[in-house]
Amino acid sequence: MATEDTFDDVAAHWVAHIDRRALTQREQQDLQDWLDADIRHKGAFLRCQAIWHATDRAKVLYTPTLTLPQRTYTPSRRTFFSTAVAASIAACFVPTKSGEASTYYSTHKNILKCQVTKQRQIILDCATQLEDKSEQTSLIGGRCFITDAQRCVKMHSMRFLLDGSLLVTKNPSYQSAVVVTGTAVLHGQKLGERKRLTPGTQVSLTPKGRLHFSTLDQETLERWTAWTQGQVSLATETLSEAADIFNRYNQKQIVPSFRLADMRLSGLFDLNMPDIFASAVKAILGGHVREDAHHIFLE
Repeated sequence: MATEDTFDDVAAHWVAHIDRRALTQREQQDLQDWLDADIRHKGAFLRCQAIWHATDRAKVLYTPTLTLPQRTYTPSRRTFFSTAVAASIAACFVPTKSGEASTYYSTHKNILKCQVTKQRQIILDCATQLEDKSEQTSLIGGRCFITDAQRCVKMHSMRFLLDGSLLVTKNPSYQSAVVVTGTAVLHGQKLGERKRLTPGTQVSLTPKGRLHFSTLDQETLERWTAWTQGQVSLATETLSEAADIFNRYNQKQIVPSFRLADMRLSGLFDLNMPDIFASAVKAILGGHVREDAHHIFLE
């Protein structure tokens, strides 16, 4: 296997290989050696097995040290993104002075994808409110991912002319925008001020009302936008922080114990599968999983 392959690439190779046929004794030893070499290898292997099971392609997989429970039903990603219309979107057509209608979108514990036009797509994170007009899109609060050409995107204190994809975040104490693809022209506070931003550029508003510019690498961009695909990319987060992320999207809440709360587990997980994440904690960190109707306890 090529050294430049990612952990997930190598793990996917092994899972697919096991699905085709039984491993030879030498292959079993090679797999076990790879799993023992790095705890992240076990996490990647566990995730790939979970995905294989969840897509109903799994057969009886050889598991050297890890065991995943079989799932009889897994909500599709379509189910995750599209919940009941009444709970996901408030489409209020409010005429403006010019007679133009505004569409208001609002989400709670779900992610909402809106294909507004052929070229304009808006993805709202949970707990987000947004107003969309023919000439501009305004983020009222929360986080959203906007893709369009020659589109005006506005927050309270920042305005952009977008030609690509932009990740925007707004809460009472923080405003931020990151160019993911293409370009975005930031309009300054003074008349005629313009700044052209390229992929990876982040602009945020400091508590003192000043603009702060920074640059994100490709890996960070992928981590920050994983939620748009219904996933969470964990790297440095503790289990307490990871639980907070999962709990934003699920009715069933993850509760880590005092013993596990400051431990870390890296990897890419489905946001609507907290039970799979709990299985990873059990297999990799040696945690015990206990559930009731509303909670998953990691002990």
